[in-house]
Amino acid sequence: MENNEKFFATEVFRKLANELRRRYYLNGDYGQTIGLQTFSSLDTDRLRALLGLTPIAWTKKKRLSITDLEHALKNSAFSWSIDEFVTYMTKKPLILKAEEDAQVAKRFERFCVKLDQIDRIFTANLSEPQLISWFNKTENNFEHFQIVAKALAQLPTEYTRMPVFAYQQTGNPHAFDDNQQAGMLLLQMLQSLSQLPETDDHLAAVEVKNQLLDQFYLLRDDINNYVAVKGLTAETDGKANQMWTQACIEQCSWNVPLKEILRMETIRPYQGTKLLIVENSGVYSILLDALPEIPMICSSGQFTYAVWRLLRKLVQTDTQMYYVGDLDPEGLVMAQSLLNRFPDNMKTVGMNLNNYHLASRPSTLTEQRLKQLRLIKEPSLIEIAEQIKETGQTAMQEGFLRELINELK
Repeated sequence: MENNEKFFATEVFRKLANELRRRYYLNGDYGQTIGLQTFSSLDTDRLRALLGLTPIAWTKKKRLSITDLEHALKNSAFSWSIDEFVTYMTKKPLILKAEEDAQVAKRFERFCVKLDQIDRIFTANLSEPQLISWFNKTENNFEHFQIVAKALAQLPTEYTRMPVFAYQQTGNPHAFDDNQQAGMLLLQMLQSLSQLPETDDHLAAVEVKNQLLDQFYLLRDDINNYVAVKGLTAETDGKANQMWTQACIEQCSWNVPLKEILRMETIRPYQGTKLLIVENSGVYSILLDALPEIPMICSSGQFTYAVWRLLRKLVQTDTQMYYVGDLDPEGLVMAQSLLNRFPDNMKTVGMNLNNYHLASRPSTLTEQRLKQLRLIKEPSLIEIAEQIKETGQTAMQEGFLRELINELK
């Protein structure tokens, strides 16, 4: 018996069994023949021997008859039916796709019933694809649903830091972190309960998430989330904040935490009504020295939530804002994003074709980076985007600093 088991313990029989199981799963039968090209990369000597064919006869065959296979298995030492052969080789029971789908549907129905027992808010607000995704990930684990149900019933009515809220609800300050199931589910539920419009602007994803939390008085991080500013003043209760004012008098650049931005009722330039937004921190530092009279902030590439909230505060005081970024896909897309979000208060500066030609250098432009250029709609930026696609070159702000300073002056 052991020798017989070894006879079938080869890759050709495993592949044959898996193919037969796949056919049964989809169609409920094994078909009539199997093309021998299925086994072209395998040693088929034992399959040939099982069928009782000579090497010459085997080379002439193109297809394997299922009937011949059935007879050969029946006459083997195991006296197998095809069903028995498949289940022995695959170590899995034969099942039809329709039967499996019906079983999964019943389990999903039980899953939804269990959710309703916890709180109907989940099945009432999550979409079917979202529910199916949670079912596939955590079919028999409802702990995160219980945690989130409790949290949704006790959302804060004044600003609360997320770790504090998580600790209040679970005893674990990290329970609602983005990489935790309860954290992912909570964000999903808040989105479904929110009145905020959905956005396809991938560059503003950080703002969307934090704006969503902000609507429910939750804060991710209001200290380490900050923005570098110079020349901005702020007021609360109709009084100028002395820290902001003194920084303007001293012409000092400082990092303002989100906490302070949220606390201020109004924020505006200390002098005039214009503000410069600089993408690159190195360029920002140079411009601070070259143009000390110009109010400016540094966005540091991808905008933090502190940057977005600051910009919204500045829009409320009708500040005219100018953005300068690198002349590459990421810089152009960020500029377009700002123009989309603040069409009446935002312009670009220094981001023109002349500066591109002056400073352009060969760059590694992947297909993914070039795809971003499809988002560009502003005519002046489209010209640069077309040049990037045509030449494969980009231009950094450091390459047109003198021209930028002259334009700003």
